[in-house]
Amino acid sequence: MIEEIDTDGYTKHYFDKVYSELGSNPRAFLEAALGYLSQNSVFFAQPGAADTLGELCRRHMTHDSHPSATAAPEAPAPLQAPLPVAEPVMERKLRDEAQQQPLAAAAGTAQEKEEAPEQPAAAPDAAQAEGVVQEEEEEEEGEEKQQEESKGLKPNSGNGADLDTYSWTQSLQELVVCVGVPAGTKGRVCDVSISRDKLRVGLKGQPPLLEGPLFAPVVPDECLWNLVDGRVVELTLQKAEGMQWWRSVVRGEPEIDVQKVEPEPSKLTDLEPEMRATVEKMMYDQRQKAMGQPTSEEQHKADMMQQFMRQHPEMDFSKAKIEM
Repeated sequence: MIEEIDTDGYTKHYFDKVYSELGSNPRAFLEAALGYLSQNSVFFAQPGAADTLGELCRRHMTHDSHPSATAAPEAPAPLQAPLPVAEPVMERKLRDEAQQQPLAAAAGTAQEKEEAPEQPAAAPDAAQAEGVVQEEEEEEEGEEKQQEESKGLKPNSGNGADLDTYSWTQSLQELVVCVGVPAGTKGRVCDVSISRDKLRVGLKGQPPLLEGPLFAPVVPDECLWNLVDGRVVELTLQKAEGMQWWRSVVRGEPEIDVQKVEPEPSKLTDLEPEMRATVEKMMYDQRQKAMGQPTSEEQHKADMMQQFMRQHPEMDFSKAKIEM
């Protein structure tokens, strides 16, 4: 519903304002008033509007408005820009409402966007997901390979390494090193030196094929070498410190990852008597548990209890609760 507007009061207010600003210039005042009248009424569209306007002007003229015959003509006042004609109240209100409607619609749209629940991101298709998984697997493989390289080479079947000029294997007690030489090589031209901490293998008059400080000490008197088929110098090095896996033969050569060494099962006859007894006891207890029988310790306790009962026949053990 459109609110009614007091157009008479607005018109009076407008003319009061125009008069306060242009009252000293009748021409400018009349131009502003006639302009307002032409835009807000149909006065000038009626027949005889000009005669009516002239009659009204003459009616309101006073005698003082006519200049005397002897008075000098008054210089015309400079023209001033007419005051902008006021926009009709009704049209201005409708225009303001029309401008506010798009703003209200935009505000409502923004509020709906804020209140609307956030839609979940579209799930990647199968091809994209497969590509992501493959990239992650390749990254993991690359990291594992880098870690393996940082720890050392993968041991060969003999828990050693196969290198360009030689290969080697090991057990906890000794190393076997095989160094290749030209076919037909004689033992007398071989240059082999084995000390507790150093090793040199080569041919006389030529640079050594393998030389450097040993990874760990050896027992020189128990080390030996021989020439196999005139092609390979084979060395057997007895470790001075058993129960240790070597990472390389000499320091500075490529090392293996000793965490991946797979030792061969030891024979009981190779163990020291005390260690052998401990291992045999452990193996016996494991078999007894598998069969549901008492272990060696439990059997020892039972034997001691039987002996105590035989020594004290006067005591009644029928109601005794004995835990082994």
